[in-house]
Amino acid sequence: MATASDKKLVEGLEHLRLADKCLKTSLFKWKPDFDGAAAEYAKAATSFKNAKAFDQAKESYIKAAEAQKAMNSYPYVSERLVKSYEQAGLLCKENKEYDEAVKLMELAAYMYQEHGTPDTAAICLEKAAKMVEQTHPHQAIELYKRACDVGEEKPLGRLQDFSSGKPGQSARNQNNTEFEEGLECLKKEISFYLEAESYAHVRKLVMAVILIHLHQEDYVAADQFFRSALSSPEFGSSEEAGALEDLLRAYDDGDDEATRATLSLPLFKYMDNAFAKLARDMKVPGSVGGGKSPGGGANSSSGPADDDEDEYPGGLC
Repeated sequence: MATASDKKLVEGLEHLRLADKCLKTSLFKWKPDFDGAAAEYAKAATSFKNAKAFDQAKESYIKAAEAQKAMNSYPYVSERLVKSYEQAGLLCKENKEYDEAVKLMELAAYMYQEHGTPDTAAICLEKAAKMVEQTHPHQAIELYKRACDVGEEKPLGRLQDFSSGKPGQSARNQNNTEFEEGLECLKKEISFYLEAESYAHVRKLVMAVILIHLHQEDYVAADQFFRSALSSPEFGSSEEAGALEDLLRAYDDGDDEATRATLSLPLFKYMDNAFAKLARDMKVPGSVGGGKSPGGGANSSSGPADDDEDEYPGGLC
């Protein structure tokens, strides 16, 4: 008895046959039907994907893109064409073909830019970065930085489609330069989300920035960033702000038990893997007095900030 996967494979092969038929010419059919072929290849890809035949699905998506390209003249680029390359790239990830995956995602990102949607191109580059952040962290950082740069080309009207906090995932590398690059990307992404009024994402990214600062044992920077975030819409009264205030107070007091209790909250435990790991591995100094500014006193999160020391005088952006 045929399984569901077998049936999907048969469906996929039938769609390939119909696609090939669309491309054939004859005495009464002078031009290939590229539109029909593209549609059949896309259906074949879906069937193969459902059957877990990822190689065949990838090839079908690429053929769909080629058919769509054949019926469009440059510089016109259809969204269906770009989506086909993007889907092929995502399928390469399933087979751990990371180099090919990145190439296809970069191609899709370039075409999204040509199509006039840099925000979608940035999302595509971010997806590519996530694919290789475990195996090629330096390449992931470069892709995240490019995503930030591409996203700045115009206001990001659809930025809420971003998944939160990815640029800062470069922070899993225990190298200060990479931490700084990760922080820079996170701060850029915060500005994007503020512009898009996606405040839930802003709150998660603020948590990520503060975790990185504390991981670097820079309480002052963490506290100052927290204060600057309080001017962001909807942040001051949020659950994230309350948890961060508790965390900063416990860290400043050198209270390991209270720090661990706060970091065990679901807010921190269910962050993206890199940040959850930072929270889990957080080291709490017995005393952070030496890390505070001269004459600044305790400078805890419950007291007024010294304007001369504020690294973010204009807020997060």
